[in-house]
This record gives sequence, structure tokens and C-alpha cells, in this order.
Amino acid sequence: MPTIFHVDMDAFFASVEIRDNPELRGKPVLVGGVGRRGVVAAASYPARAFGCRSAQPMAVALRLCPNAIVLPGRHEAYAEASDRAFEVFAEFSPTVEGLSIDEAFLDMTGTERLLGSPRSAAEALRAEVARKTGGLTCSVGISAVKFIAKIASSRLKPDGVTEVLPGRELAFLDPLDISELWGVGPKTAERLRAHGIATIADVRRLSGKTLEEWFGQHGQHLFELANARDPRVVMPWRQRKQVSHEDTFADDVAGVPALRRKLLSQATRVADRLVAKGWLARQIQIKIRDIAFRTETRQATLEPATDDARTFYRAACELLASVDTEHRRFRLTGLAAGDLRARGAESEQLDLVFEPSPDTRAPLDPRPLQSVLSAVRERFGHRALFPAEAGSDERVGSAGGHTDARPERPDDR
Repeated sequence: MPTIFHVDMDAFFASVEIRDNPELRGKPVLVGGVGRRGVVAAASYPARAFGCRSAQPMAVALRLCPNAIVLPGRHEAYAEASDRAFEVFAEFSPTVEGLSIDEAFLDMTGTERLLGSPRSAAEALRAEVARKTGGLTCSVGISAVKFIAKIASSRLKPDGVTEVLPGRELAFLDPLDISELWGVGPKTAERLRAHGIATIADVRRLSGKTLEEWFGQHGQHLFELANARDPRVVMPWRQRKQVSHEDTFADDVAGVPALRRKLLSQATRVADRLVAKGWLARQIQIKIRDIAFRTETRQATLEPATDDARTFYRAACELLASVDTEHRRFRLTGLAAGDLRARGAESEQLDLVFEPSPDTRAPLDPRPLQSVLSAVRERFGHRALFPAEAGSDERVGSAGGHTDARPERPDDR
């Protein structure tokens, strides 16, 4: 039985500001921009008492709390504090999946002999985070099910531990509002409430077929989560033998078609790098981060292993379908190929048609064609034979933003 921690730093940006200026303690503090498009990046707990929250327009937050102290972000300070916290996470587990600058999953399976019970380990981790970061607090959720650990970490905020024991998952989930399920945003919640669905228990009483009729593949995903089924493991974004490409965009991206174009560009770049190294991949993972710095990852297994950009793109689009993108704007997407193995010498007839639709099913082994396409781009540049659907801006460098082409070896966090 796995043991998974979700560790969430409490009101992170605001807490760093209060740590560095104790005169702010106990006062409503908002971190973010104040311009026409200003958004709250973090709100201290006194500010939250007025209804302020992250991702809220700053103008709305100031109407709710006119006396709030508004501070611009100091990202170097937050990055330094994040580094200290992640150093602690790595001391407690060799497998850490960072979701954003201030939260992570830790696979704690098998650590009992070294660290004691999961709750004892969580308490020790919180104490060490506070010591290493100068007093910053975090909350920890514990479960054998990944997404339940994430929900649990929010139950006793700030500075708390919530453990959902094996066998108690449904009892924990059932009374929760439907908005607590991963992937249920305002639009999905509105449609569910229109059917009289208010709690996760109500979702669980529906059939998977019904939810799929209402929401497509995303409905089946909701059905699985409502029944406490989440087979995803803790998967570091940067791990040994992984090739990835991510972009931080100069202009926010909204809507599934635009997000797919970004993923298509990234799938092509990852495929080219795999071909150059002679590797095939059996895992694909996407990362997506919105303007409130909420980061979500999804992963899938590919069979057989491949270096084909079309296969990566189809899988990425299927994973994207499980993310609630309604009314959200995104600042980053990434695609990673993992579980790599050397490619053998194979020769198949070329399939010369590249259909970038996520529903395309290539009848032939696509690997020889991918090698040809990658070789052309290697010689003539990334614009050569690039999928048209990705858009012209995706053919230049960083797809309109700042590129981070991850190496196959991990960097020190």
C-alpha cells in the first residue's frame, strides 16, 4: 500500500513577506499586481477572512478588504524559500513531484523504519521546513491515493496534518462538495448542480456511463476519482532518463485549441530529441500552469514504446481532456517523455501523411517517418516540415515565450 504526502506551503508568497517584515504579522496582506489586470498571487490568512483569495482580481480583493496591504511579488525571495523547502522534501523522500513553487507530492512508501509512522514523519517534515525556511509553515495531507492526499492537505490549514487511513477514503470524500474533485471547475460544477449533484457521494451514485455521456472522457475521469481510484504515482517532473520541453508564455493562453497547439509544438521538439539520442519512450506526461501558479500534471503509459510526435500529441490531448480548462488562462505548458529505452534498428514503410488531429490513428509503425522528419529539422532548422496546426509562432524558438528544454539528467533543485 503506497503512502503519499501532499505538502502545501501556507499562503506562501504572503508568508515570505511577513517573515521578512514581522510588522505585517496579523495584518491583511495581498501579494500581486494592482494594474487593470492585476491578480492576487497570495493572500494572508487575515486577508482571507474578508474573502480575498489567490487568482482573484486585485480590484475585487480591495473592494472586499480596503485596508489590505498590497505588495508586489519578490520572486527571488520566493524561489530561495522554495529551494530550502524542497531540500527538506528531498531529505524525507527520494521521489518528489513538484507541482509548483510551493507544493509537492512525496512518495513516502517504505519510509516507516527510518521515519516512523506517516503522521510522525509529517510532523517531523513540518518542523524541519519551518527550521530551514526561517519559520514558514506548511500543511500535509496523507493518503494511499494521490488526489486524496492533495485534498487532505487543505483540511487543517494553516500548519496542520490530515491523514486519510487506508479503507477510509470514501468516508472522507463522500461529504465533500463536488468542487473538491480534481477537474471540477465552475462550469462543470454548474452542470452537475443542475442535475442535483452537490457532493462527491452524489457523483459516486451515478454511473460512469452517465458521466461520460455528460462530459465525455472527462466524465469517466470524475467517476474514477469519486470512487477513490487514482492509479497515478508520484512522478518527478525532472527525473533520470527523461526528455522534456516546456514553455512559459509571454501572453497567457486560453482555450483547448490554443493549448493543443502548444502541446503539438512541444511533442515535435521532444520527438526530435529522442530520435537524435536513439531513444524510445513508454511514458508521456504533460504539465500545465495557470496564471495563479496552480500547476497540474497528467501522465500515461504508451504501448509500444515510441519516438513518434503524433503518438505523443494524441496522448497529450487525451491527458489535457482531464484538466478543467474552463475560465482559466495558462502561463506554461510542458510535455515530457520518460521510461526511455534504446531504439533497435527497424525498417518499415513510410507513412508520409502527418495528421495532427488527436483522433488520428496511424495504421503503420510511425518511427521511420519520425526519423526522417527529425533529420530534416536537424539539418534545416526547426521550421522545416513542422506541423502547420501548431501555428507559425510555434515554429520560432520558444513558442512565444521562455523555453526550458529539460535535459535528460536532473538538475539540483
